[in-house]
Amino acid sequence: MRTTDRSTRRAGTAFGRLASMSARDVLRNPLTGISMWFMTGIILVIYVSMWLAFVVLGPAPVVALETDDPGVSSALERAGVRVVADDAPDRNTRVTVHEGRALVVLDTADQAAWDPIWRGLRDAGVTAHGVTVMDDEGDVKIDPLQENLGIVVLVGVASLAFIGTTVPLVAMRERGLLRLLGVTPLRRSTFLLAQLPLRALVAVGILVLTTGIAVWRRYVDGVDLFALGVSFLLGAAMLFALALVFAARSRNAEATQQTMVLVTIGLVFASGGLLPQSILPAAVQVAMNCLPTTWFVAAASASLTGAEPFLPVPALWGLMSLVTVAAGTLAVRWFEWDQSERDGRATTMSDTQREVAA
Repeated sequence: MRTTDRSTRRAGTAFGRLASMSARDVLRNPLTGISMWFMTGIILVIYVSMWLAFVVLGPAPVVALETDDPGVSSALERAGVRVVADDAPDRNTRVTVHEGRALVVLDTADQAAWDPIWRGLRDAGVTAHGVTVMDDEGDVKIDPLQENLGIVVLVGVASLAFIGTTVPLVAMRERGLLRLLGVTPLRRSTFLLAQLPLRALVAVGILVLTTGIAVWRRYVDGVDLFALGVSFLLGAAMLFALALVFAARSRNAEATQQTMVLVTIGLVFASGGLLPQSILPAAVQVAMNCLPTTWFVAAASASLTGAEPFLPVPALWGLMSLVTVAAGTLAVRWFEWDQSERDGRATTMSDTQREVAA
């Protein structure tokens, strides 16, 4: 019992020292910390710009309202929307509210900025998923920020995991630092877990930022907010586990960095961040839906937009949890301190084969 306690204390001490060393190594270079937020900032700026262009900027909304609830009109007016008769010459939008759902129809010829309408309807008690916006030609309008917050988290955490975690570990192996640790009683699992605390803290910052945007924009309510948080946390854990698998045996830091950048960009494409999946061939959609990162974005989008995922959200959570456990276990089993481990096994195998042949 005492031996077990001593082993546990030693493992805890080793973990603390390694985690502190890893954090100091990251903080020693300010560019490393900036790079952890760089891709998140870039993709967020892109979607915020699209949100401003397609939702916020434009002619002031002048609305003809059809509803049985008198509170809707006052809520719209408080949000800065002018409510007029349907035959008013300056009307550029029609809004119909019935049984807790709202249909907003924008005039194509004078398409109004519909952000004030959104805020007014939310103040009136219409749920986030109960608002549909379209133009008078039948084209549905989306909020780019709402649609792609899940992509923002994916890009931020994926770049942090694949570029900010995998590449430094490979560089340590390339420089021979892992070889020195390999001659100590240090466990592989302890070493790998010790690389995560600071990076996990940065990932939490990304999750808090995006969740804060979702709450500020009132994209989520109640249970949706809880589900969004669960999806974000499971997705982040899964991405870090996959990053450790990539780091387990890679040898060249420069080649790994180039590969990880391409992987991150590819994940954005495969998850619908560049092209909507609906415009792609059915076979391609099926292939994309098999990717764990697509499960992450689908679960997040279900909470943010009310979009129906291809599997129930609890099933997506289960799949992400399964991949996290499997990838973490695989990373520990595959992890090598140095190339010599593999070479040593190959040499031993060759000697055995020669003895058998003799």
